[in-house]
Amino acid sequence: MNEEKKRRIFSAVLSGLIMLTTILVAIITYQLVGIFTRKNKIAELDAEIEYLQKQIELTEDEIASWELEWKIIERARELGMYFEDEE
Repeated sequence: MNEEKKRRIFSAVLSGLIMLTTILVAIITYQLVGIFTRKNKIAELDAEIEYLQKQIELTEDEIASWELEWKIIERARELGMYFEDEE
């Protein structure tokens, strides 16, 4: 092979490597952005799950308190209701 042909082959291989490297860097960057986006979404959903679990606990506590007899009587009196023998 003459010197001109070797330079052309070297230039072609170098161009191919540069394009391949650029494409790989672009793919890796895209994947990393996707990963970080998903991690942020997971963190948001975890926070929302924690908030909703607290709300469920508070609601269960409130329901339990309304099952107590004194609470029912107190609310009935607020509404103007009394037992037949209390009037």
